[in-house]
Amino acid sequence: MKVTISNIAQKAGVSKMTVSRVINRTGPVAPKTEEKIRKLIKELNYHPDHIAQSLSSKTTRTIGIVIPKKEKIFLDNYIAHILSGVSEVLKAEGYKIMLFPVDVENEYEVNGIVQANLVDGLILLKISDDDEYIKKISDLSLPSIRINNRDDGENINFIDCENIKGVKLAIDYLYHKGHKKIGFVCGRLDESNGIDRFEGYKKSINELGLEYNEDWIIKGNFDKELAYENTEKLLSLGNKPTAIFSSDDYMALGVIEKLQEKGYRVPEDFAVIGFDDIDVASILKPSLTTIRQPMHDLGSNAASLLLDIINGKIITPVKKFLDVELIERETT
Repeated sequence: MKVTISNIAQKAGVSKMTVSRVINRTGPVAPKTEEKIRKLIKELNYHPDHIAQSLSSKTTRTIGIVIPKKEKIFLDNYIAHILSGVSEVLKAEGYKIMLFPVDVENEYEVNGIVQANLVDGLILLKISDDDEYIKKISDLSLPSIRINNRDDGENINFIDCENIKGVKLAIDYLYHKGHKKIGFVCGRLDESNGIDRFEGYKKSINELGLEYNEDWIIKGNFDKELAYENTEKLLSLGNKPTAIFSSDDYMALGVIEKLQEKGYRVPEDFAVIGFDDIDVASILKPSLTTIRQPMHDLGSNAASLLLDIINGKIITPVKKFLDVELIERETT
């Protein structure tokens, strides 16, 4: 016999509404009562009928994830960790995920996601400041939150990491290791992450009284191959830096590959630091010193915040930053 909310309510000695609040996290319930209900749910092996719930509440219990088609969704370790965090929370709350790889320049494709009423809310991932149609989603009635795309707009919810703090950790660390000439691999400057990390680099260099040299700025655009190619220009200089900080780990890998190809040793000739702490960073030889941002937590926090927004539990706009840390390994 299928276990129902009524069965749970009867055994717990509470109303069906109270059980529903616990299952859907839609209202206050005394901690002891919630604990008792959750224990019964587990003991009786109760599973919500999400189709019936959706029909009665006129919701889909589905969250959409919007990501530009140009991104390598299933090859990017950064994206994989974020999606893992999102999935963990949504699965526990009985929600499904619908992935929308979109052409960010196609207004009809972007608007179609909202107008189709397929989801209760959207998580926007890897969007840039130039993605105007994507950004307009924040002005619509459908709840949404951005990951790693800081924006001070009054209708915009986002979660990001402490980018500028992370850069300062890296530059200060290199400085105290004796490096006074520090180069920089720049990410995309149409993304807030790229902008914040570049501004953080310039600010940190200035605060330490170090030389800022345009020739030491490598254009990488968050692309490993581009960073690899453009490192050649830096190596052709007479006045070279002794350390290089990269806006992400993938570009740092490209830099190291070029350095080693040209016969330079890391860290003896050049120290290198990345940003993110992707999985491969710890198994490289030499292993990569990097700034770790909590990618899984960015995803899980974004999902939890979005559900709270949907259920009216928090006041918007939500603007949250997660902390970062320096992970010291062999490239420095």
